[in-house]
Amino acid sequence: MTTYPQTDDEAPPRKIRLLLVIDTLGEEAGTERYAAEVIQRLDKSRFEVHVCCLFDSPRLRELAAHCASTRVFPVVSVYRPAGLWQISRIRRYINAQAIDIVHTLMPKATIAGGLAAAWSRCGRLVTSRRSMGYWYTPGALRLLRYVNRRTTRVLANAERVKQFVSEMEGIPPQKIDVLHNGVDLSRFEGTREGSAADGLGIPKDAPVVGIVANYRPVKDLGLFLRAAQIVAAEAPDAAFLLVGQGPLRDELGRLAAELGIGSRVFFSEGKGSVPDFLKRMSVGCLCSHSEGFSNAILEYMAAGLPVVATDAGGSAEAIEDGVTGYVVRTRDPEAFARPILRLLNDETLRGELGRRSLERCRDEFEIGAAVRRLERYYLDLMDLSVPRSREWADAPTNPGDDKSSI
Repeated sequence: MTTYPQTDDEAPPRKIRLLLVIDTLGEEAGTERYAAEVIQRLDKSRFEVHVCCLFDSPRLRELAAHCASTRVFPVVSVYRPAGLWQISRIRRYINAQAIDIVHTLMPKATIAGGLAAAWSRCGRLVTSRRSMGYWYTPGALRLLRYVNRRTTRVLANAERVKQFVSEMEGIPPQKIDVLHNGVDLSRFEGTREGSAADGLGIPKDAPVVGIVANYRPVKDLGLFLRAAQIVAAEAPDAAFLLVGQGPLRDELGRLAAELGIGSRVFFSEGKGSVPDFLKRMSVGCLCSHSEGFSNAILEYMAAGLPVVATDAGGSAEAIEDGVTGYVVRTRDPEAFARPILRLLNDETLRGELGRRSLERCRDEFEIGAAVRRLERYYLDLMDLSVPRSREWADAPTNPGDDKSSI
């Protein structure tokens, strides 16, 4: 079998035909943004990139210029005849395009794309795990275990996700690899003036404690608001900003009013860009029940913010506790409020942790280096006849919720 080169200055004998299977690119959420960055940045001299989504979106059409092909195979449910027909169409596409590697990135895509690849002539199937399995159902687990027997490698975005997936799905740990996400730091450069938060009515001099998370149960925004009530009592000038959108918006507004902090809580209502809102924040928070390797945390770090997050998924892998932020080990509002108050009350500490946060992000999680690691991973995968070199894992890093019913 041909050994593909691992250095950046050599080209493979031919382009590797790569098919990325994704639920959707239509949402403004972490995995969708990361997938879009990967699609744009993959080296087109080495990779012929095909993208198939289970739902159409304007972003998918925008990314067509970066792909050999983009297709939509609308799989509403893999248990229905219409869903099985679409899976069959994906399988035929894989065979017709002579795809070398199928890589699935999201829950439904892993089942639909995994089944299609398993029944195709493609010899390399990589399925991703990017959360702690909050979307698992008994039926989904049965299908995943079937797909896993036909999967070449499983790619997790955090060590903790790897451990969880190995235990839940019965996958040998040695079959699971870990590559962390990356973030485009250039999106967060520039002055901290002209924030998108200016139009929300936040007092000009108020320190802002913020959270970037869509309004879904898995994000546990109720914990954020209950901690905000405690912070508000000791920091009377603080304001609290929730950047996102989702079905719990009205419920969260009512909770803020019940807690007596309604006038100090502000919602982005799904408008404005995340980098612009981060300009106005003093502290970035995350209190999810379940996470993978949180893109929100990486964005806080890229914006030079200290981070306070619950110990969910890979949060403790991104945050150096006490150095770039704080990892809260218990799901208790008082425990979550304490490090926020510490940061609000000590401007020097807040600035120092924010500076270290940005430095760590630059060194470890820059998107260009993350994509290069992924490219090396694919190149390594093309030669299964030799021991895995793992150069993709050791490459330099400084370049410088419920999606829908399965």
